Amino acid sequence: MIHESVQLLVAIADAGSFTAAAARLGLTPSAVSKGVTRVEARLGVRLLQRTTRRVALTDAGEAYVARGRQLLDEFEALERELSSRDKTIRGTLRVSAPTVYGSVKVAPLLVELARKHAELEVDLKCEDRLVDMVVERIDVAVRIASALPAEFVARELADDRRGLYASPSYLRGARAPRTLDDLASHALIAYSGAPTRLRRGRAVFATDSILAAREAARGGLGIAELPEYLAHDDVASGSLRELLPGALPATRKIYALYLPSRYLPPQVRAFIEVLAKASR
Repeated sequence: MIHESVQLLVAIADAGSFTAAAARLGLTPSAVSKGVTRVEARLGVRLLQRTTRRVALTDAGEAYVARGRQLLDEFEALERELSSRDKTIRGTLRVSAPTVYGSVKVAPLLVELARKHAELEVDLKCEDRLVDMVVERIDVAVRIASALPAEFVARELADDRRGLYASPSYLRGARAPRTLDDLASHALIAYSGAPTRLRRGRAVFATDSILAAREAARGGLGIAELPEYLAHDDVASGSLRELLPGALPATRKIYALYLPSRYLPPQVRAFIEVLAKASR
């Protein structure tokens, strides 16, 4: 009962309302409301302030939820440890990754892992926001960054190698640059998220989407700065050519992040090893 009470209050705190918490827990709003009333009666304190529009935690509620999160994490870790002593890869693996890298590089690895392990369920979130790994119960977050928060365990996977790319059709009408200064006489495709953000040359196509920048480069509009992982297949097929290899130093790295714990579930360990092997 206590475990369920903690789950209930944590769900309300995360969802912000009885209705949303009820949907998350598979209950009715009425059941959630009655559950809160029972907890408050048992403890003899008010945990929530209720109005017609919102629900807010009292000071006692904040303390209850904060400690409750820790207890839920410890309880979940205990259950996973006991249920997987045979090292079977099963259960849910929750992964967060940047939108494009997650779709291009992470998703295929997870598909292959799920094919090999029939009892594994995958929940992949491809989005560029920084997720709260504790609140959203993320097992592994793949991040491309120059610096990382100290509270995570970080497995370095690879440098975020980037290069300059153009299509053969563009290069038929323009001499390939020999130095970065030669870009001043070239048409450039400007991507606002590029870490180096080249200022030389004339921007003929500007976008905030790296996929759109690649499409413009493949279409012969000019030279684009692209991550190596995204341009690799186009170079292999001949759709793009890399220019000035090594001219753009890597300023960021690709990491697999997970929360520190004495126990690392088998599915998490397996996925990190798959990531590391694919990044060599």
